[in-house]
Amino acid sequence: MDQEPVTNTTLLFPEQQDPKPHVSLPAPAAAELEELSITRRPQPLPDVPESGALRKVSSRLDKNPLTNLSEDARKAAAALQVQPERAALLVNPQPNGVSLLSEVAVPGGSLYVIECLAWSRMLFPLYQPRIAALSLAVPAPRLLDDHNADGPLAQARCEFDSPQQLAALVRETVSGTLNVPKADYSDSIMQRGVSEPLLVILVRVTFADNSPSRVLPVVVDGISRLSSAAKTRTGKTIAGTADAVVEDLLRDPASLRRAVRDEIAHYNSAYQRGLSDQVVRVGQAATVPVRLVVGARNTMEVNQ
Repeated sequence: MDQEPVTNTTLLFPEQQDPKPHVSLPAPAAAELEELSITRRPQPLPDVPESGALRKVSSRLDKNPLTNLSEDARKAAAALQVQPERAALLVNPQPNGVSLLSEVAVPGGSLYVIECLAWSRMLFPLYQPRIAALSLAVPAPRLLDDHNADGPLAQARCEFDSPQQLAALVRETVSGTLNVPKADYSDSIMQRGVSEPLLVILVRVTFADNSPSRVLPVVVDGISRLSSAAKTRTGKTIAGTADAVVEDLLRDPASLRRAVRDEIAHYNSAYQRGLSDQVVRVGQAATVPVRLVVGARNTMEVNQ
């Protein structure tokens, strides 16, 4: 019987033989990095956007009929953006009626989200279900629906006694999360960054001591990834990581933007000289993919 001719087949998605390929490190590089296996090489990062680009995002969020955020929440949503031009395109109402927002079905209605890249230092955790069974020194607040004169908003609200109480809860959430077995992903993030998007909502935080209220971008799904990214970026212990997150939390928005801008400028300069431990840490963890909730629709009320 004649044998069929053998043909060479080129696989569209060839199976990776080495799950952790070594990255060629330019000299000079730290000696300990020579043995570091990473699957995604960090790249130069964009500068922190100017305020004009962020205002465009905020303005288009205001004009989109599917979004319903307060003015302060729109500004907070815009401030997160690593790529504001892309975000502005996604929230821009389309003339043909097609929405570029992603719709997520939830009990009773739908959420509308932007899938985008955010600065990790501008995101914060509040409530971590993984440590809810523990005796927390600071009780987790109730997240309530927020609203304005026009009706319900696609954001939440909560109250603390003071900014110090908020800081204590965030510190405990970060440290408690990273101490949970198998919840510290910092080694994985060091190798390839954060690949799975975090779910983020805007939360208006008020204080009983009459401290100024503020809107925080709060991670409600992905707190382990966020906390681990902070540990990767800072290279600190769990306690040191929690302190670093709280330090950013207590900054005013302008101060936090300057801190992020300085870190990115230093990173890009150091990147040109070659990969080092700190360059890899910042490059892998300074930005994270997020699904940012910007709109909500109650279908139960619509159908009544």
